[in-house]
Amino acid sequence: ALFGRMVASDHLARGDAAIHVAHAFTVHEEASESDYFSAVDDLIALRDDELGSGHIGSAELTSGLFYEYVVVDVPLLVSNLEGASREDWEHADRKLAGDIVERLVRMLATVTPGAKLGSTAPYACAHMVLLEWGSAQPRTLANAFLKPVAQRPDLVENAYRALAAHVRDLDRVYAASALRRLAAIGPTDALADSLRVESVESLQEIAAWAGRQVGGER
Repeated sequence: ALFGRMVASDHLARGDAAIHVAHAFTVHEEASESDYFSAVDDLIALRDDELGSGHIGSAELTSGLFYEYVVVDVPLLVSNLEGASREDWEHADRKLAGDIVERLVRMLATVTPGAKLGSTAPYACAHMVLLEWGSAQPRTLANAFLKPVAQRPDLVENAYRALAAHVRDLDRVYAASALRRLAAIGPTDALADSLRVESVESLQEIAAWAGRQVGGER
């Protein structure tokens, strides 16, 4: 229901994805570091006349502050879950869809990809989550970072400023129509005012808010 399904031989088994996920990218210039490593062949090492060397190589490692953009097509999600038409989604049972969206928001901010866990331990939570709810066509905020953000003196603060400035420009030109909620850590002093939200909340609070919007609660 959320990620869709493609079945070439059965048209009725196909389903469009209700979630659209953009590629994440760093908001600053990327820098890489070469990680030298070697591997030992234990079977060869058992022999007295062999050292056991099996492989020598290097891997390019990068780290950074990423921007990621996700859209949930709520009418389609409700339609996929309940079998109602997209046009009649508001009159369908939306509780399950609300629960899914609430969990999705929490997972997007706290769950990281499971690759190279043993050598990188890539467990990081999002610095900032901005939720928008509305009926207009979604729009990414990726253009806030057309110019790479400076990494000094404070990368996070510079990224916040770039994002907030872009949102203000969009609101001024296109008129803000979406409801917003914000969860963030770090230098958030002026962030709420710039993004036109009442306050900076916790991830649990804004995730629950998103679930209520989808589920038809207020």
